[in-house]
This record gives sequence, structure tokens and C-alpha cells, in this order.
Amino acid sequence: MRDLAGRKLLARRELPVFLALLLAAGGLLLWTRLAPSGSAAVVEVDGREVLRQELGRLAGPEEHAITGAGGLRVTVELSPRGARVADAGCPDKTCVRTGHLTRAGQSAVCLPGRVVLRLEGPGAADAETY
Repeated sequence: MRDLAGRKLLARRELPVFLALLLAAGGLLLWTRLAPSGSAAVVEVDGREVLRQELGRLAGPEEHAITGAGGLRVTVELSPRGARVADAGCPDKTCVRTGHLTRAGQSAVCLPGRVVLRLEGPGAADAETY
């Protein structure tokens, strides 16, 4: 390989090392993306647990209608790959835009309905540092 000035970027003996590092980085990325997800989805309304489902036991996606505070309807979709708020009767729909929860410790909250969807399981962290 040569750069724009015609100089060599990598010598032949450096190429296997470069490829090994590239392969290791790709493997690490795959491992973090495919790591086990949260094992249980928990739905709470006003601090009371109304639904707990082990995600690994699901055969396919399931939808559950939850009635939150003030009669607000929230639809939660659970699947072996994760959980999400599929629909909500609140005006801003921030909980819907949160998207799929796939790792333990993640959560989606519908504040007007006081509904919390969270994933519990191994690997849940109290905080993350970047």
C-alpha cells in the first residue's frame, strides 16, 4: 500500500499484524453487540410492578396493553431480543422514541402515564463511564 506521496504505508511483514488487530477489533465489536440481553422485562405503574416477563422464554414478539395513571394506555412489545414501548397515549411519545431496550439496566419511561419499562438481568450496571 502506498500513500499519495508514493511512500509505503505498510511493509509486507506488518500486514499480518494489521489484519490480526483489525480482526480482533471486529470480534470485540460483535461480542459487545451480541452479548446476552437483559433477561427480564419489568413494567411498573406508579412504582407498582404490573408485569414481569422472562425474555428468553418467549417464542416470539408479544404485545401487552398497560393502563397507566389517568387511564393513559401504553402498549409494550416484548420479544426474545428485547423490549420497547410500541405505542402510548401521551402527547410527546418520548417513551416510544426511546426504541428497543436490549441490555440489562436500560429503561423507557412514560412520565404522563407514570409507566416504566426496564430490563433486569446479569450485567446491569449502576453507572457507565466513558
